Amino acid sequence: MSIELRWAVTDGPAGTAAVTLPEDRAAVRALGLHRGSGFWCSREAGGCGGRLVLEVREGARPHFRHWGDVRCSFPGSDAGPAYEHLRYRRAVAAWLAAQGLRPRLEEVPGPPGSGGLHVLVAEVGAAVEVQLSPLPDTAWRERDDRYRRRVRHVTWLYGPAAEAAADTELAVRGVAYAVRRHNTGLLVGVRDVDGGTRWVRLGACRLTADGFEAPGAAEARALHVRRAAARREAARRAARCAERAASGPRDHPRVEAPPLLPFPA
Repeated sequence: MSIELRWAVTDGPAGTAAVTLPEDRAAVRALGLHRGSGFWCSREAGGCGGRLVLEVREGARPHFRHWGDVRCSFPGSDAGPAYEHLRYRRAVAAWLAAQGLRPRLEEVPGPPGSGGLHVLVAEVGAAVEVQLSPLPDTAWRERDDRYRRRVRHVTWLYGPAAEAAADTELAVRGVAYAVRRHNTGLLVGVRDVDGGTRWVRLGACRLTADGFEAPGAAEARALHVRRAAARREAARRAARCAERAASGPRDHPRVEAPPLLPFPA
């Protein structure tokens, strides 16, 4: 039984160079001409590794189909998240390789194709966690603590489905990093405690022995420090006011008003 797909890879049976068919038919044909070397049902996404053929017919939605009589157990409805996962994986690996680093990438279990990535970079004693699915607060804290016992620095990059976990880290540390796809690369959003997000290319960020460096991160941390200091000062003022109010009757004895003198006749 052949399965129609709108996703494929262009770099072989175990490839990670994922492509998605655009809605525009002319763009679909251009993709077919540009990627003349072929398409595959990627084993890395859970597919069979077989060759795919690009079908563009009048009256039908463009799609990929398996070459020949191939029985692939990969449901087409599950392919989108799985191939989306590959796009993040490939972009993160390329970003680290461009810095001369040798990452070890492992998939984190989650919904099909969307759990996340655990990226260990031993050279700089760091881990990068790409979280693509929802993560409860308790699970985030447990994983964060566990990773920090193993490496010096842990950086979380939160996909659109993991915003709640990003909110947790933002409240704890004053900065959190969102991540989303942009063409063939990734954008990183530096979030601050005022609700602002500064989007930068992943290529503008660095991973060093001092941790993850992104434009705008230092400003976000400084803002967090100022907000925390302001809250502490407000709490101290409130405590002093409450103390004065509670001790006022003892520290300041009541003074009787002088008697009224009779009005002269």
